[in-house]
Amino acid sequence: MSDDFEKNLRDHLHREAEETRELPRRLRGRIRDGIAPRARARMAPQLALAGALVLVAIAVLAFRNPTIINVVTTSIKGLIEPSPSPTPQPFLCQDQSGGSSGASATLTNVRPGSHAGEGYDRVVFDFNGGIPTWDLTRQESARFVRDASGQEVTLDGSAGLKLVLRDVDLAAGAPTDLKPGLTSVREIAQLGNFERVLTYGIGLSSSQCVRVLQLSNSRLVVDVATTASSSTTAAPTPLPTQPAATDLGAFSCLDHSGGADSGPAMQLTAVRVAHQTGFDRIVFEFAPQAGATAHIPAYTVSRQASAKFVKDPSGLPVTMRGSAGLRIVFHGASGATSYTGSRDQIVNLPVVQEVEQLGDFEAVLSWGAGMSQASCIRTLELSNPTRLVIDVQTP
Repeated sequence: MSDDFEKNLRDHLHREAEETRELPRRLRGRIRDGIAPRARARMAPQLALAGALVLVAIAVLAFRNPTIINVVTTSIKGLIEPSPSPTPQPFLCQDQSGGSSGASATLTNVRPGSHAGEGYDRVVFDFNGGIPTWDLTRQESARFVRDASGQEVTLDGSAGLKLVLRDVDLAAGAPTDLKPGLTSVREIAQLGNFERVLTYGIGLSSSQCVRVLQLSNSRLVVDVATTASSSTTAAPTPLPTQPAATDLGAFSCLDHSGGADSGPAMQLTAVRVAHQTGFDRIVFEFAPQAGATAHIPAYTVSRQASAKFVKDPSGLPVTMRGSAGLRIVFHGASGATSYTGSRDQIVNLPVVQEVEQLGDFEAVLSWGAGMSQASCIRTLELSNPTRLVIDVQTP
């Protein structure tokens, strides 16, 4: 029995004896004597005696005032019963964000581990100075783009998570590439560290739901389910596809990638943005260089929980209109000499608010789209002319 428990119980019994004025004075005195502090070795018998005297007193008074039994026993029950454990947070099949704005933090360690018996793999990010603001996005491949170079990197696995940490420094010795080879978490790599924006990619064996916990001692925990049954919420359901567009494929609430980085760089010739029934459409049109074969350049379309971007390769921040965004990166493409249209289109459609070029350097071409809300997307690779079409679902 702990000292705190003994003290709390002793104080409680003392108050009950004092406040129960209907007890005979001699009985109240005996109760006070029984609960008075004594040496440790005799504490248990004293408390037992005091408790017995209180029970006798309650039995005597029950005939005079029966409600006193409920009052006293309820108080004692609340004192000795443990508090209920908090309900575990669910796994979610959707992007997530959090943290404390303005917190000055330093990432000191990244620790992966298996909790196979509980149905998940865990990655812990340790900080000094609090948990910074963060965005976690899910994607359907393990291909990522490094910040701010735009170079592509492929991690072990077939799906991925991208974690962006803002206003954070990196401590010396903090890991930058880990290959734990767990059931779900296969590889963890640092993708960028520029102007206090730190990015990590997590390669997954398959697309799984995740749970993010912000714990005391400045720990951000990412739990990745190892089996589909570990998820307590269904995957986000895209809005119903419009009947006229049923042949275009379904919308997906994940990042997209495709195309091929082969041959001479494709030339960007047009960027068009327009609203159609059920979606906003962004079209990137390309043409091959003389004598080359037309193809869709390799691309990644990454969803993010804000409209804040970083320009390539300068790393300068840019904020577009809206509260969410898409980052579109092409490898083996350029518009430096072929594209004459606007590089910052403010369109104010139902979801897509603005489309702006973020970089065009060494055949890595990147654009961003600011959106009024996070939405599911669909990509189409079309020919004659060569076009990548990005449809953004609207309410």
